[in-house]
Amino acid sequence: MAQPGAFDQKLESRTAPGNHNNATPAPVTPLENARNQGEDLEASLPTANNPNGNLSKEDDDQILQQKSARRGRWGEIVSTNHADLIFILCSLTTGLCDGVVYASFGCFISMQTGNTIFVGLGASGIPTNKPYGWLKSLISITGFFTGSFVFAKIMRAVGNRKRGALTICFAAQAIFIFIAAAVIEDNQPTSGSLFLELIPIALLAFQFGGQITASRGMGFNELPTVVLTSVYFDIASDPKLTDGVTKNVKRNRRIGSAVAILVGAIAAGWLCRSDAEMQSALWISGFLKVCIAVGWTVWPVAEKTYQTNENENDVPRPDDGENWGSPGLLLK
Repeated sequence: MAQPGAFDQKLESRTAPGNHNNATPAPVTPLENARNQGEDLEASLPTANNPNGNLSKEDDDQILQQKSARRGRWGEIVSTNHADLIFILCSLTTGLCDGVVYASFGCFISMQTGNTIFVGLGASGIPTNKPYGWLKSLISITGFFTGSFVFAKIMRAVGNRKRGALTICFAAQAIFIFIAAAVIEDNQPTSGSLFLELIPIALLAFQFGGQITASRGMGFNELPTVVLTSVYFDIASDPKLTDGVTKNVKRNRRIGSAVAILVGAIAAGWLCRSDAEMQSALWISGFLKVCIAVGWTVWPVAEKTYQTNENENDVPRPDDGENWGSPGLLLK
């Protein structure tokens, strides 16, 4: 039998004396502990063959119910079913407000393409009868840009489709419209100083940034509610333009938005010619925004459905900054 070498003797000298069977086990290092926990967690993570991991559909639904309970009523995700009607109504307010503001101030407050042209013409002093027309258009563009930035940041952080966020968004829009109407009612800025004209223009343009933010957040990209050029193109280029009424919902929404803006502009023209004057259109628009805000408080909650078709673009996904379960889970 071979004698132990010097290396073996050094190893034996480092071991604790006594029976090896009674020796205390070596402590587990933090790295090994994390590796063991990771192996247990790996089994519950979603995979390509098992999107929910170890969670069944019932467990996933229970997690969603617990999330909704923690949020409360104002944190509920509202349904998109028939919500397009709300944004068609918003298009009506666009026609009302833009109609009376253009008739009185010579600029737009929602359709910023025209304002951009007016700013460009102002560089050459055209039109000569409106020396500060470019300034009004520039204020409108700035107000709309700022409103879009502020509303988008807040809505994305809070949750685009949450009941409380939508209610507050439209309530804020109504407040801005009421303030603008009150300024015009008390001071008649059309015959006063330029400064009094710029105040309602900035306020109205700012709140229209919240309107388009809400429509985009709800997934209705075909209903921008504040512009028609792209809508006209989408209608004309739609390959299903001649389909039945029930077979092309997006076409119906686009046509409904265009008609609503036209009707609002017609009403705005007659209101400007009447004794009610332009502020009456603003009071009506503010009242409609209040009705929309109240409507969100009782709007149905989104239903949980699981994606079964290959085209995931057919169903709008929530964009509320939270993980709503597996990739196949959608909210309508």
